[in-house]
Amino acid sequence: MTKTKLIFVGLAMALVGFLFAGSASAQDQTLTADPASVPEPGTYDFTLTPTGFTTSATNLAICNTADPGPDGWGQATLMQFCGGFGSPQDATSGDPISVEGVEVTDAGVTFLIFELVPDGEAANIAVEIGMDDMLADTGVETSLLVIIGAGIALAGVMVFGLSRRLRTL
Repeated sequence: MTKTKLIFVGLAMALVGFLFAGSASAQDQTLTADPASVPEPGTYDFTLTPTGFTTSATNLAICNTADPGPDGWGQATLMQFCGGFGSPQDATSGDPISVEGVEVTDAGVTFLIFELVPDGEAANIAVEIGMDDMLADTGVETSLLVIIGAGIALAGVMVFGLSRRLRTL
């Protein structure tokens, strides 16, 4: 192989390696609900588990929809679907929060834990009606799977291309 081909193969392998390398990210806040879905509209008790919160000045809001609308969970949505800014709740311990007697409508329900400051810590979880048949959350984002697949396909194309060139030498 010539020096150029070796450099090309080395750069291609480095590119594929960078695609598989994980990146450092800040700790994100999450919120889980048990049960994660309900079979039909009605009144239910939920257990919420917040993680990743570092400030105790958070609020818990319960919104009578699982759809945040076009502006996301902004101030207008909080006022319209949640009836205001919720009640104070300390989410720093990560201990489960028991919420009893929540009315779930046909539109579902969303629980939000958030700081009442711009760009503050926040997390939400939507509980919908009859979502038991959905696929399980594997913890892997689809975009990451696409990048990995593209990297493998690119490596295969490069190997195939180089092998055809080697036969003609």
